[in-house]
Formats: sequence, C-alpha cells, structure tokens
Amino acid sequence: MLKRESIRDWMKAQIAHSLPGRLRLVVPGLEYIQEERRDLARDLAEIPGVYRVRVTVLTSGVLIEYSPDRMEASVMLEQANMVIQKYAMVTYRSRHTGKTEENVELSMPVRTLGKRLAVNAGALVLGNFVFKAPLSTGILGKLTSVQALTSLGLSLPIARSAMDGIRKDMRPNADFLTVTSIVASLLLGNANSALMILALSDLAEMMTAYTIEKTRSSIKKMLSVEDGNVWKVNLDGSLTRCPIAQVEPGDMIEVHTGEKILVDGVVSSGAAVVDQSAITGEFVPAERHEKDQVFAGTVVKNGNIRIEAAKVGDQTVVSRIVGMVEASELKKAPIQRYADRFSNYLVPLNFLLSLTVGLVTRSPQKALKMLVIDYSCGIKLSTATAFSAAINSAVKQGILIKGGTYIEQMSEANTVLLDKTGTITEGKPKVVSMQMLTDSMEEKEALSLAMAAEETSTHPLAGAILAYGFGKGIAIPPHGEIVTEVSRGSRTTVDRKTIRVGNLKYMWENGVHTGTALPDPCSAIANYVGVDNEIVSVLFAMDSPRDNVRRTVNSLRYDGVGDIELLTGDMDAQARLVAELIGADGYQAQLLPEQKAEAVLKLQTRGNGVVMVGDGINDAPALAYADVGISLGSKSTDIAIETSDVVISRDDPMTIFEMRRLSRETMRIVKQNFAMVVGINTVGLILGASSNISVMMSALLHNTSTILVVGNSLRLLFFPPLES
Repeated sequence: MLKRESIRDWMKAQIAHSLPGRLRLVVPGLEYIQEERRDLARDLAEIPGVYRVRVTVLTSGVLIEYSPDRMEASVMLEQANMVIQKYAMVTYRSRHTGKTEENVELSMPVRTLGKRLAVNAGALVLGNFVFKAPLSTGILGKLTSVQALTSLGLSLPIARSAMDGIRKDMRPNADFLTVTSIVASLLLGNANSALMILALSDLAEMMTAYTIEKTRSSIKKMLSVEDGNVWKVNLDGSLTRCPIAQVEPGDMIEVHTGEKILVDGVVSSGAAVVDQSAITGEFVPAERHEKDQVFAGTVVKNGNIRIEAAKVGDQTVVSRIVGMVEASELKKAPIQRYADRFSNYLVPLNFLLSLTVGLVTRSPQKALKMLVIDYSCGIKLSTATAFSAAINSAVKQGILIKGGTYIEQMSEANTVLLDKTGTITEGKPKVVSMQMLTDSMEEKEALSLAMAAEETSTHPLAGAILAYGFGKGIAIPPHGEIVTEVSRGSRTTVDRKTIRVGNLKYMWENGVHTGTALPDPCSAIANYVGVDNEIVSVLFAMDSPRDNVRRTVNSLRYDGVGDIELLTGDMDAQARLVAELIGADGYQAQLLPEQKAEAVLKLQTRGNGVVMVGDGINDAPALAYADVGISLGSKSTDIAIETSDVVISRDDPMTIFEMRRLSRETMRIVKQNFAMVVGINTVGLILGASSNISVMMSALLHNTSTILVVGNSLRLLFFPPLES
C-alpha cells in the first residue's frame, strides 16, 4: 500500500547535486508558491554563510551557494529545510485553492458515461442473441464481432489517456493496462470479457462523476443570495423593493424583523438581534448596533437596521464560503487512486514477462498468457468491492460515505476536530439551574413570573425558560402586554407588578437591583428575573453536549486518534466549558468560517490526517479542506451535507467511532485482498511460463483471485455495529 500523501514529502528539500560551496535542491511543493518565491529566496539568503540563492519554481529547484568553511552540506540542507517549512502553510493553501482544471481527474460527464454503458449493454445483447456470426474468420473475425467492434470503439478515449500517460510519465499507466487487457481478451476470442472490463471501468468513473456534478450543482443553489430582494434606501429616505443584483457597494439597505441580510456591511442606524449561527456558529443571537459589522446569510430576529453595503454578490462571506467549497471539492481524489497507482507499478511487469517468456520459450501462447494473467482487475476489485461493501454496511447504520478514499483516510487519521454548536451540542440553550436571590418569594412563583414575561418572545433563551417551567409543571399567570426590548429582555405586568426578564444591563438601566451578591454564571448564560425594582432570581442556561459525546472522544482516543479539539464560533467561556465536559485536548473559540479552514490547514501542514465534524454553513470550508469532512446530525444544513465526504443522519456522536471501526476493518480486508491477488496471479504467471497449462486454465486462475477478493470483501456487509 502507498502511504498517505503528506506535505512533509513534497515540502522537504532533497539534494539533486552537491559540490563544495554549491548545493542544488529539489522541492516538489515549490510549484505552488509562485508569488512567494522571492521571499523564500531572501529568507534562505539570510542563513549564515550563504551568499547567493536562486529559486526556480518551474523546475522546483533551489540553488544555494555558500561558504564551505562555515558549514557542511548536510547542515546546510537541514537549515534550508527549516526555512522551507515556514512556507508549508502557504503552499498547502495554494494547492487547495489554485486552478482546478489540471487536478480534476473526471474525464467524461455522467450523461456521456451513461450512454457508454447503454451502448455496452446493447452490444452484449446483439452480439450474443442476434448477430452471433462474426464478419470474418481468424484474427480478423475476433476483431469484427459486434462485441469486439464496440469494445474497440469504446476503448478509444481510454487509449488516448493511456498514450497521454506515456508521454507525460514516460511509462504505461492503469489505462494502458486496461486497453491491453481488452485487446488481449479480443485476441483470445473473449469479446464479452472486453465489454465487461469497459463496463466496470465506466461504472466506477460514473459514480465519481455523479458525486462531483451533484456537489457542484447543489453548491450553486445553496445560500444563493442573487435571487433575493432587499429594501433599498433612496436619497430622499424612502424605501424601494429591488433585486439584490441592483445593489452596489456603498448603497444603503434596510432589513426588518424576520428578514435575511443579503450583503456584507456595517450598520449605519438602528439596532437588532441577529442570528449569526449559520456563519459564526454562535447559538445565541448577537446584538448589532451602529458601526457593527453584519454578514450576508444571517437573519434579523428582532429589530430594524439600516446597513451600508460593503460587499455584495460574489464578494460576500457566504459566496466566498461557496467558492472555497467548490475549489476544494474539485480536488478530491477519486475512489480508485491507490488501486490505479499500484496497477501502474505492475503494468511493466506483465509486458516484461510476456516478452521474456516469448523469447525464451518461442511460444506465442505462453507469451499471451503473461498478458491474460494480469493484476489489474483483481487489484481494482480489491478496493472497489471492499469499499462498496463498507459503504453499504455504513448506510445501514445511518452513515453515507461518498467514496472509498474517505474510508482509507478515516482509518489513518490521527486528528479529529469537532464543531460545537449543533454538532456535539444540541444547538439550543437549556436552563440548567435557578438560584433565588430573595427570601420573600418561592422559586415556583419567580419562575411563573419569568414565564409570563417570555411567553411571546422568539428569543432562544425565552424558549429555554418556558421549557424549563413547563417541565416543572408551572402555569403561566394572567399578565398584561409583553414588551420586548431589543438586546435587553422582555417585560410585562402581573398583579400590577412590573416583571422583567433579561440581561444584567437591562436590569440596571431600569433601576432593578439586588441587595445580595450576584452569583458567578460560570460560563453559563445568566437570565435575571426582576420584580419592580428588585432582582429576585437568576436562571442559568447552557448549550449542553449531546449524549455519548464523551464516550465518543474516549473511544477515538483509545483507537489511536492522538489529538481531539473543539472548533467553534461561540464565545470563549462556552467553548472552554464544553471542551472540559467532553474531555477534548483543546479548543479554539470565536472562529469565522475561513479561520476554521485555516485551523484545518495548519494541522495538515504538520503531516496530520485531519477529520472535521460539523453541521453548519460556517463549517463548510473546514469540511471541504479536511481529509475527511463529516456532517453529523439530522439538522445538518444542506451545504454542509453536500460539502462533506461523510453524512451521518443520526444525532448520535458514537457513529463517528462506528465509521472509524468500519474504516479500519475495511483497510485490513483491502490489504488481504491485495495479498491474494498478487499471490494467486503470481502463481498463475509462474505456471503459465513453466508448464503447458492452457490459456483457459490461466484465465481460471486469474478469475479465482477475483472471486476470492469479492467474497472476502462481502464480509463487510455483515460488519456488526457497536452495542449500545
């Protein structure tokens, strides 16, 4: 098996040529730092003893001339590598967000591949039941049957790819091996096998093509603000309803309660409570006043504000998120990359054996058997069938895996990053305790008064208070009109008493105080209940972790995951408390979407295999950049589902560990499959070259390995889930 690709491999300098005082290095990752090459050359020149540096991005080369009296070549190499590693982050980001056309391995769209499969099936039916007789006899007859002519026609794109591989890599690739297998099958008179080889190849590519095309289409539809309408403020102060496409930077728009903000900008007047959870991950709506910044994609929960547009259309945070996702998705490796690479290494072996056996034995049949018994089919099925069986097994447990690549990378990952709000927590506050600050009132009475003031409020904390009271069987008393004050709280009257529920600032502004010391909220959110001019109680609310989160963290750590961290856009105190509750190794708070992606990239530049678990729009870039992006929970946003590599429909975090177990077992079976394919086919090659076994027997040995591989892989269909 090939090792997981690591930035340490292509950002590590290797000596290409060395003379006293002159060192020529090769650094593969240099092709991704076109704009930073001068900075790199300057930093290398600052190494003591270096008097000349030349960085050539085109050849990924670095020439260093230095004083041999001050430093040996080995020490110079070490010093150079230390400098080059400083650019690892820039390189990794460039590699993710650079031009994508050269990286997309999808050669044909889904529609084209579907037509190819239909033609393939039609040729099988016509050739076996209608036009059974070939157009000619002998070798020409073998190449002129309906199946053979169809195989040759469908092989043309693969043949072109094979020739491109030879020109580019100077050696045959997996496509060359496929074409060879098809031609060999035709020459042996087995045109049906040639069609089946093509059908399997097209089907695998069609699955990859469908995933990429569906993701592209869905991303363009998600969070589309181009089709929305806004209230534009005219020069005379009047409002005009117009499409967002007509808004330019500098224009003024007005957003009312319940409406979505469609621009990035700054509040010029008014005040509002804005739900920013989709962008920042903070579950409590944020207060936004004059000169505060707001983002497209957020929603005004309460209040009216006027916003001076700074960025519209493709320049908004939401659009940049979508762009980051698209760029990253296009670079996802296809499901068969390891099998194809391994096949490439064995392609020359078949040709060498065929040529050698033909020259030694003077037997064309024995030479041909060296091509019939090839490793390609078995090697591809070693991964394809195991991954397919694993994906089917995962679906039964509520886990959708979008490709075998993610199974392998999940099995090797050593770092897991967890989003907080809505992923490992429930995404909504709950009242966890209540403390009385007066002896003149019972807890039940204070709670009923708080419920009266919050009965019609849409704020999440109001819902938490009502749920807490109803859970205790408290009834809401008759009350007067409820008045909600933006960013403060709510008030009403009960039995001629003024009841207020809100934050401490709201209490102080209205002359409501307490004669006792206020309790420390201890990372919880404090909601104060005031009766006339006295604070009588405090309700503490928290966004609590889901069940099984700590068990999940412990299970992953026991299974070899060395670093488990919390990433969130929520406040530091909340993040710290949740990290402690679940046993995480660390946390990062108040992160914007781009900063979450940055955190993923930093870990990747250190050679870590990173799994990101999230559920929201704000997690989309990090999900796309991670080696494995997992969307967890039934309430995951559509863009998180489309961006992620793994979609878990259940709200149970233990399914993350379920996938880890399944992935590791799958890779163990894949390795067994590789061993069987190589072992059995090697025996077949030896027998084919040294004995008089027939071509049919050689084919039988070859197919035996395939049958064993499929049977071994199908064991994954019965992979047992964890007991609850």
